[in-house]
Amino acid sequence: MIEGGIAGTVNLITRKPFDSDERVLAFTVDATHSDFIDETTPSFSGLYSENFDISNGRIGVLFNYSNSELKAQSDGTQIGRYELQNQLVDGQQVMVPRTTRLTRKQDDRKREGFASTVQWENEDRTILATAQFIRSDSSLAWTENAIEMADDAVINDLVPAAGTSFEVTDQGLFESGLITSTAGWRGNDAERQPGGEFGAQHAMITRQRNQDSLVDDFGFNIRYRPNDTWAFNLDLQYVNSTSEILDFSVMGASRAVVGIAQHGDEHPDISIINPANNGETGYFTNPHNYFWRSAMDHISDNEGNELAFATDAQYTLDEGFFTSLKIGVRHAKREQITRQSTYNWGWLSEAWAGNGSAWFDAEGDELGASLNNQYEQISFDNFARGGVLNSAGEEAFLFPKVSLATDYTNAESAFASLTPGWSALGSRDGAEGHFIPNEINDTVETSNAIYVKANFEGEIGDIDFSGNLGFRYVKIENDTKGFITFPDSVGDPAQPTTDPDHFLPADQAAFGDAGSVEQTASSSYSNVLPSVNVKFNLTDELLLRFGFSEAIALPDLGNLRNYVAITAEDQVITYTGDGDDREITDARYSRYTAKSGNPFLKPMESYSYDLALEWYFAEGVGSLTTSLFYKDLSNYFINGSVDREYTNNGSTQIVQVDGATNGDEGSIKGAEIAYQQFFDFLPGAFSGLGIQFNYTYIDEEGSPNPGLSPDKPNSEEGEGIAFDNLPLEGLSQDNFNLVGMYEKYGVNARIAYNWRSDYLLTTKDVITQLPIYNKAGGQVDASIFYDVSENIKVGLQGSNLTNEVAHTTMQIDNDGNQASRSWFVSDRRFSLVVKGNF
Repeated sequence: MIEGGIAGTVNLITRKPFDSDERVLAFTVDATHSDFIDETTPSFSGLYSENFDISNGRIGVLFNYSNSELKAQSDGTQIGRYELQNQLVDGQQVMVPRTTRLTRKQDDRKREGFASTVQWENEDRTILATAQFIRSDSSLAWTENAIEMADDAVINDLVPAAGTSFEVTDQGLFESGLITSTAGWRGNDAERQPGGEFGAQHAMITRQRNQDSLVDDFGFNIRYRPNDTWAFNLDLQYVNSTSEILDFSVMGASRAVVGIAQHGDEHPDISIINPANNGETGYFTNPHNYFWRSAMDHISDNEGNELAFATDAQYTLDEGFFTSLKIGVRHAKREQITRQSTYNWGWLSEAWAGNGSAWFDAEGDELGASLNNQYEQISFDNFARGGVLNSAGEEAFLFPKVSLATDYTNAESAFASLTPGWSALGSRDGAEGHFIPNEINDTVETSNAIYVKANFEGEIGDIDFSGNLGFRYVKIENDTKGFITFPDSVGDPAQPTTDPDHFLPADQAAFGDAGSVEQTASSSYSNVLPSVNVKFNLTDELLLRFGFSEAIALPDLGNLRNYVAITAEDQVITYTGDGDDREITDARYSRYTAKSGNPFLKPMESYSYDLALEWYFAEGVGSLTTSLFYKDLSNYFINGSVDREYTNNGSTQIVQVDGATNGDEGSIKGAEIAYQQFFDFLPGAFSGLGIQFNYTYIDEEGSPNPGLSPDKPNSEEGEGIAFDNLPLEGLSQDNFNLVGMYEKYGVNARIAYNWRSDYLLTTKDVITQLPIYNKAGGQVDASIFYDVSENIKVGLQGSNLTNEVAHTTMQIDNDGNQASRSWFVSDRRFSLVVKGNF
C-alpha cells in the first residue's frame, strides 16, 4: 500500500481489453429529472473493447467516453448568531439572533471523461504490457441569491416591533417574535433610513462561483513471469492536474423587519416585512429602497503534477512456512503550485463611508446613476417547497444582476463611479496577477520507499491459517519556496529624539531593518511501517481475521506554506525626567511573532488494530460478520505555536510562529456488524428477496480538531474557536445502512436507507464563528432494472425519495447548549436509464 493514508484504501481497477475474450460494445444513457429546480439533464457513457491476434501474441484496445450534466437547487433557511441585547424583556436579559439568512442556490455541474487502454501479451503469455490514458474534465458553476442581516451597528439593539413582544425561554433565548432595530442615526437620507425604530439592514447578495478541474493520467505497466517461481512488475505513472475557481459576490442592501417563529427541529416560519411595519406592500420590489453595498472576490489557481515509478519482484516457494516473498522499490516526485487568494470584501457605498449610499434608482448626477437598471427581480416563490417564507404577499426581491457577478473582468470599471472601498484582487499592492506573494505556495515533494512482503500459511491443530507480514521503509522530502519579511523597526529620521525605534539595542535594530529574503525550506521524514495480516479458517464457514499496521497521513501541501511575516511587539520604553523634560533613554521589544504555514510539518502517524469474525452460512452473499477496530494516533495537524530562530543582518532572534504544527495524541475505536442474505429458500418469486444491513459504532478520545485551512495563507482558521472540548469534526458515533434487494426473472431492484447520528460539521462557522453540528438524519434511495433482452436493460433510479431536510445547530455556550442554525432543502432526483452490452 502506498504511504499517505490512515483510513481505508480503495484499489480502483479500471476495465481493460483482456478482461473479456470477446468484443465488447456497451453504453449507458440516462435522463435525470431534479424536481426542485424542475430540470431534466442527460448523461451518456460508451465503451468499445476488442482483442486481435498478431504474429507475436495478441493486442487489445479499449476506448471509453462519458459525458454528463446535472442541475440542482437548494434553499436554505438560517438563524443568525444570538447576541445579548441592551433592552431587557420583562426585566430579563435576552439573546436575540441576527435575524435570518435565506439563500437560493442553483448548480450546473458538467463532467466529461475519456479513457483509452492498449494491452499486449506475447505468444507464450509470459509478458503482459498495459498502457492507459485517463482524462477527467469537470466544471461546477453555481449562482446564489441570499438575504442576510448586515447591520453590525444594531446587533445589540434588536427589539420587538411596536405592539409585539418576544417569546423567550427561561434562560432568555429568543424563540419567536418580530425583530426590528433601534438606532439614533442611519444616514443622511432620513426618508429612506430614518432614526428610531426601523428594520435592520439586510444584504441582498448575488454570488457566482465557477470551478474548473482537469486531470490527465498516463500509466504504463509491464509484468513478466518467466516461470512459476519468479514474477516481475514495473509501473510508471504521470499525472498532471489543474484546478481554477472564480468566486465573486455583489451585494445590494435594503431594510426589513423579520419575523421568526421556531418550531423545535422543524422548519421555522420566516416573515420579511417592510421596515416601517406599517402594512404597506410593494416595498421589496421598489428600487427606491435599495442601495449598492459591497463586493467580494476570491480566486484559486492551482496546478500540480506527479511522476511515479515502482518495480518489484516476487519469488514463489515450493514448500515451507513461507509461500512467497516480494520485494520492491518506489520513487515519486510531486510538484504543486497553489494560489489561493483571500476573500476580498470591500464596500461599494454606505451611509458611514465617504461616498454615502448609492441607490438603485439613482439618476442624472446622483451617485450610482451609472449602475441604474443593473439589478433584477428574483422570485423566492415556493421557497423551501413552501410554507416557510411569508413576505406579506411579496415573494420577490431586488438583487444585483447575475451578469454583474459573471463579468468579473470589468467589475472594477463598472463600480469606478462610486469611488468604492473595494478593488479587485489584482489591484492590491504587490499583487502578481491576482495574488500577493503570501498566497502562493510552491512545493516539491519527493518520496522514496522500499518494501518487503512475505506470504505464509500453516496449521495449528485442525485450524489452517494464512496471511502476510512485511514492512515499508519510506523517506519523504519537501522543498517549499517562500520568503521572510522582517519587522520595520527603523526610526523616523524626522524624529531622532522622540521615536523609540532610534533607541533600540543594536541587535534589535539590525533585525528590524524592514528587509525581506527569499528562502526554500527543506524538511525530511523517514519511518519504517510494519504490517501483518492473518486469517484463521476456524471451520469451512467461520473465519477469524487479525490485522496490524502502522500508517502515516501526509499534511495538505497548503499547510506547508513558507511565508513568514515577522512583527515586533510589546515595546518597553525607558525615560528620564518628567513632563516636557522627559527623554527616552532606552527602548526594546519584548517579543517577535509571526503567522505562517509550517514547511517542517511531519506526517500524522497511526497504529491500527483490526479483529474480525466472519460467518459465511450460505452460498453467494449469505454472511454475518462483526469486527472491532482501534487506531492509536499521534502527530495530529493542529493550529499552535512554535518558537523558531531567524537571523537577519547578523542578528538572531527567537520568533513565536503561530500556525500549523504537530501535537497531541488520541485514539479512535469502534465496532461494526454486517449481515447480508438472499432468501433463496423461499418459494417461487419470493426466492429473489434479499437484505443487507450494517451498523458501525465509533468513539474517539483525545483527538484535537485541526483548526487549519490550506487556503488561508497564515493559518488563521483555528484562531478564536469559541469553545473547548469539541468532538472530532465529521465523526458520527452511530451509522447504519439497510438495503432491501430483489433479483429474479430479470428484475434487479434495490431500496436503501442510510442514516448517521449527529456530528460536528465545523468548529468555526464562517458567518457565526460558532461550532456547527449536523443533526442526525437519513436518506432513502432506490433503483429497479429489468432485462428487456440479453443485451438491453432499462431501469429507474431515485435519490432522496423522502425529501430529507438537512438540519444544523450551533453551539452557543461552553456547556454544550445548542440552538437551531439552518435547514436546507434540495432536489429529489429521478433517472430513466437504458443500458446496452453487446
